[in-house]
Amino acid sequence: MLAIGAVALMIATQMSLHEAILKAMQGVGRLREFFSGGWSSLRHWRPALPELGAEEPSAKSWRTAEPDLEEAAEEEVHVVDEPMEPRWKKLARLRTLEDSNSSSVIPGAARREFTEPGLPANAAPMNSTYEKIAPDGARSQKSESFADSPRAAETDKPRPPGNYVFPSLELLSVPPVDQQKVQSRDELLSLARVLEERLLEFDVEGKVVEINPGPVITRYEYEPAPGIKVSRITALADDLALAMRAKRIRIVAPIPGKAAVGIELPNPDPQMVDLRGLLDSDAFRQSPSPLTIALGKTISGQVYVTSLEKMPHLLIAGATGSGKSVCLNAIIASILYKAHPRDVHFVLIDPKRLELSSYRMLRRHHLNYRDDLNEEVVTTPQNALAILRSLEWEMENRYTLLARVGSRNIAEYNQRLREGKLALPEEPNPGEDQQELKPLPYIVLVLDELADLMLTAAKEVEEPIARLTQLSRAVGIHLIVATQRPSVDVITGVIKANFPARIAFQVASKIDSRTILDMNGAEKLLGSGDMLFLPPGSPETVRIHGAFVSSEDIERTIEHIRNQPAFEKTLLPVRQDENEVDDGYGPAADGRRDELFHEALKLVVRHQQGSISLLQRRLKIGYSRAARLIDELEAAGIVGAFDGSKAREVLVDESYLEEMGLE
Repeated sequence: MLAIGAVALMIATQMSLHEAILKAMQGVGRLREFFSGGWSSLRHWRPALPELGAEEPSAKSWRTAEPDLEEAAEEEVHVVDEPMEPRWKKLARLRTLEDSNSSSVIPGAARREFTEPGLPANAAPMNSTYEKIAPDGARSQKSESFADSPRAAETDKPRPPGNYVFPSLELLSVPPVDQQKVQSRDELLSLARVLEERLLEFDVEGKVVEINPGPVITRYEYEPAPGIKVSRITALADDLALAMRAKRIRIVAPIPGKAAVGIELPNPDPQMVDLRGLLDSDAFRQSPSPLTIALGKTISGQVYVTSLEKMPHLLIAGATGSGKSVCLNAIIASILYKAHPRDVHFVLIDPKRLELSSYRMLRRHHLNYRDDLNEEVVTTPQNALAILRSLEWEMENRYTLLARVGSRNIAEYNQRLREGKLALPEEPNPGEDQQELKPLPYIVLVLDELADLMLTAAKEVEEPIARLTQLSRAVGIHLIVATQRPSVDVITGVIKANFPARIAFQVASKIDSRTILDMNGAEKLLGSGDMLFLPPGSPETVRIHGAFVSSEDIERTIEHIRNQPAFEKTLLPVRQDENEVDDGYGPAADGRRDELFHEALKLVVRHQQGSISLLQRRLKIGYSRAARLIDELEAAGIVGAFDGSKAREVLVDESYLEEMGLE
């Protein structure tokens, strides 16, 4: 029957014998369905004859309507008996099999099979070890855009009284797409395998057990084989950097709490950590503190948020171009986006006159300053000393107030004041006037370059900074001090001992790293925002890539705040007897000349150099008194006006001394 049908089709359609047999077989199959399944099957039989000029279908294409029995059986086994193997895992296994069949790339050694890092103990069975690695090379992110997402200033915290509007996150720029590339799982697995091979070349056996990818750095947790000393791995940092073609490699040996060594490799395409994304994170929005700071992202890609209240003071150091100034701007911007002007005030000291100058526009919102100094952002050493003394007096006044009302710290004082549970004693202390209780704002002192002040007046600067850092936490005064010279003559033992929280950017040597952190590591950083953060009370550092905020973002934020309704001026206290206070380096003058005036006059004229340091050395006096003597000489017309870091011009010669009878 089948042969007769095939011959008939061959004669009628001029098909080849092979095609006619296939057509006949298909017809027999349809007839079998018809008699077994009824008339309904007949409607679906529409054999399509090949069109003229079209490619003749192969035997395989005609059979695609009927599933292969073996494939169906395999699919049934996958669904019923065991979970399906993930695609990335299957690819890695196949690649391992291919590599094992090829010749070994290690001369004189047998190739060891690469095993994938195991799952964490708390991971789900179907999740890979790299839970933070998104499939197909894209990190999972929130579906909501920045424009649609809630903002801390507008949604998560109650609006304070008044018409103040917090700055919107849309004032901050979004990083370009080409700077957000993420490594895929396959790339990370390949690098892990190469890392094991390179270590094996140095006779170090072990395996990568976990990978933590971050925006700039990826940490590979390497578990050495029994008998391998950790010191052998740490000594290979430079050799590994050469073998892996990496800029720099940092080795954490061992990782605290784990039986593994952390090998941190730079990503081939680093991502930009933008401040906008950090401020839009849940960690920042849900933090209740007005001094919340978004520092950046860790090596595992997690947003790192902390509070200045917990530190309570922060020391920042790093070489030029390492990201120190950008970090300062990111810290200030974090507080501006979080805190109301009534809650947080800033005192800014910027001897370089560049980095913090734009914040002077906030003098009616967030700035504390002194009217008599004629500058909102302090730039001169003399004014810096005056500001530090004013902060000391503000601290003393606050302690007196807290003692009178029976509060232990500023947070308790403000809370009890809001609840109406505070009242001053009916009779004030002798010499004090009755005053109205008002909320106390936090005060954050930001000093951009400590080295400039330490070079001109080391002892005068060190003493108030040490006193403030020791006592000011309870009354809400916090210090952020930065320097690009992490040497022992700038970061002295007294200063470092009172800054429990420290940030180290890239430095030139291990000595500088130990000066900042009391440990090595900062010399291995990459720069451009790569930092080591030492939290207060912690013996271990956290590697963070700092947030980037452009000068245009800062200007837009400042412009928005400046256009808000102005607040009452917040001035620092000035004692009436400030000029009469003995600072320990000689008497001061108030309406009369210093007793060393004529000696200073003769020194300046004979050396033709109006220098404060000259008077300090020759007259053996402190900076404050020498600076006052120079001011008196200027008022007398002996020296010219202040001209930056240059010595003042001397306007008279030695003939003036003869005329005055001072020879």
